[in-house]
Amino acid sequence: MKILKSDLNTRKLKVENDLDLWHLQQIVEPKDLVEARTVRTIFIRREEGKEKGKRKLVLLKIRVEKIEFEEYTRKLRLTGRIVEAPEEVQKGDYHTIEVGRGDLMEIGKDRWSQEQLERLKRATVRMEVLRDPRILEEFSVHCDKDDGLAVYGFEQVKSAAGYGAVKIVLIPEEKIREKNFEDMVKLVESKKGEIKLISKKDMAGKKFCNTYDIGAILRFPIS
Repeated sequence: MKILKSDLNTRKLKVENDLDLWHLQQIVEPKDLVEARTVRTIFIRREEGKEKGKRKLVLLKIRVEKIEFEEYTRKLRLTGRIVEAPEEVQKGDYHTIEVGRGDLMEIGKDRWSQEQLERLKRATVRMEVLRDPRILEEFSVHCDKDDGLAVYGFEQVKSAAGYGAVKIVLIPEEKIREKNFEDMVKLVESKKGEIKLISKKDMAGKKFCNTYDIGAILRFPIS
């Protein structure tokens, strides 16, 4: 995620990947103001009644009431009443802004909490989908050697994280939306560990997820 503009109450962002959408789902709240370019059906009023017009790309601002992530389209759907719009769009009507990879959006809040600001920071600099296969290879080598520098399984990784032993934690990409895995991320980051998300789209990632579910490379053995 890129922060394009920042002031006291507003952040303008560019969404770069699915993980950004997960962070945004936790950041955006009801009553927030969200502005983005979105497709809206423009209705043309005639004497005999209202006719459906063309779908048009417009810049709208809504006051959010509902937030949901749609797995099929991989988009964050934000629904609320329109508060700012071009004159051909009726203010006060409901609209859903869909946010996906590559989209720009602006979020306005009465007050940003410290947790929301920290999450935004994590989204911009810390967490990413693993691209370097050597990290998975390193994890496998430690497992084969049984040298105590790799652990797997949720409880084992959590225990290692509590000791501050986790150098890199490896988490399946789809698991990051689960509450217990989010708590794991916070614990690892608080101990200066790195978070790498594993995608099942490649063979090595799929094998890791099916075999270990979650794993970690350690700074030092804990037993």
